[in-house]
Amino acid sequence: MTSSATDSPVSKNTLPVRSKVGLWLGPLVFFLMLAFVDLDPSNPLVTRMAAVILWMAIWWMTEAIPLAATALLPIPLFPFLGIMRGREVGAGSRVDLGTTSIQEGFSVRDFDVIFPNVANQYMDWIILLFMGGFIIALAVEKWNLHKRIALSILRVVGGQPHRLVLGFMLATGFLSMWLSNTATALMMMPMGMSLILLYEELNAGLAKQGNMIDERAGNFSLTLLLGIAYSASIGGFATLIGTPPNLVLATQLPQLFPEAPDLTFSTWMIFALPMSAVYMILAWLMLTRLVFPLPPTTPFSGRDFIQNELRKLGPMSTEERRVFAVFVAFALLLMTRKERLFGADIDIFGWSHYLDNLLRYFGSAPVGYMIDDGTVSIGMAITLFMIPTGKAISGKLLNWDDAKKIPWGILLLFGGGLAIAKGFTTSGLSDYIASQLQVWLGDASPFVIVVSTVGIITGLTEVASNTATISLSLPIMASLSQAIEAHPLLLLIPTTVAASCAFMLPVSTPANAIVYGSGRIPIMKMVIAGIWLDILSIFLLTGFVYTLGHMTFGVLDGFPLWAVP
Repeated sequence: MTSSATDSPVSKNTLPVRSKVGLWLGPLVFFLMLAFVDLDPSNPLVTRMAAVILWMAIWWMTEAIPLAATALLPIPLFPFLGIMRGREVGAGSRVDLGTTSIQEGFSVRDFDVIFPNVANQYMDWIILLFMGGFIIALAVEKWNLHKRIALSILRVVGGQPHRLVLGFMLATGFLSMWLSNTATALMMMPMGMSLILLYEELNAGLAKQGNMIDERAGNFSLTLLLGIAYSASIGGFATLIGTPPNLVLATQLPQLFPEAPDLTFSTWMIFALPMSAVYMILAWLMLTRLVFPLPPTTPFSGRDFIQNELRKLGPMSTEERRVFAVFVAFALLLMTRKERLFGADIDIFGWSHYLDNLLRYFGSAPVGYMIDDGTVSIGMAITLFMIPTGKAISGKLLNWDDAKKIPWGILLLFGGGLAIAKGFTTSGLSDYIASQLQVWLGDASPFVIVVSTVGIITGLTEVASNTATISLSLPIMASLSQAIEAHPLLLLIPTTVAASCAFMLPVSTPANAIVYGSGRIPIMKMVIAGIWLDILSIFLLTGFVYTLGHMTFGVLDGFPLWAVP
């Protein structure tokens, strides 16, 4: 899922040179641009907004201050620069109701007309969805349910080298759909290292006895550790709450295109889960068969090791069972909320449809249209503070001291992304970029642009924060889609997923850094494996967006009316 937005060099005793340089370079570029650049003489807000973006981009890329702190810059800068109000202010008095038509079934009191403001961007409904997900993830980790889930998956897969690596990747990927990528990798690492140490110890004993050891045996530790790191990223993009770039897309899309259909949890999973599954299998085959081939057998039974680990956990506790019930209910409610689960042409309905029918039966007005994924997420999270633990432990499944561990920095980071997206449109910068891109690109086809974009974002996210990369890239891609009159999601979706495909370097993701810290992965080995997976990303992402992406979102149906500027 997400990794901490506060992990940065600022938290260490010494700042890297790039952070020291970036700390002064960001505001310097900001003031120089305001003083000497005029992008659009007819609209000074365009230049001011661009200056803010450059300041934030420099600080994000150099990690001059914590990423979440940089995300707060719009709060003071937007009002001072005249881009947007600081707080919510009613704008109803500016609307002439005599010349405004209201659709049947609505009245004036159903609407709250306000001026654009920066404060509201930091508490959007989508941020509540993430907050609820984080709280549920805390409960899963608190009661050790995540370890039991991982070991159960490993027990099913089997004990041969290839299967063990696949088992670890599937377990890591599944957990990463719901939990932090970093926490998942940290949890899986000790189990992986225990298995590697046992493997090496038994091989050493066989070698002392004069037995021949397969020359590929040394690849076991490489593939297992890299598999853990890579599957944490690959599994993460299967759900909206799985990785920061997905969350940024979900938060920015309504700001960039207010009339766009909702990007719901279930809709995203229909597209991204099969893609994640295919990517996982291909990455496993590439690692274990092509890049670092494995021997066919191990000197021990991996299944016995897994059974021993499960015995250490003991029987499933009352707390684990109750958290598991909430976790399953949370996932099912999110995936089945929409009135029609698979589009208007298929009569398969979600629970909101039946809820409305029940309310109509009792003479009440329907409420399904008022419920969103944030409603469900917070509702399920609250139950964890209500459900008691077993008799042996007094208290509730979660208390507020547990909730203090929520990664608030991540939520602020998403709020900063929302503020940027809103500022792009209200300042006029999006229109300016769109007009410039239309001139620069000429007759380039959407396919060429998609492939190029995936390649560029995949390369950039290797050295820069994926959250910062996607926060800055999405508004530009939105403007580009309008400039070439292509479906916005044709560009936004591959851009988003590509930002999670960072496999080459230890600094690319916390999961990569965690396994690199084991001391068993030479840097060039990670680079070699990462290059193969980055190349795979370009072809796989492009292929899926043009096939399943079209089936799910209609990205090849032309330029939609809701995207017309």
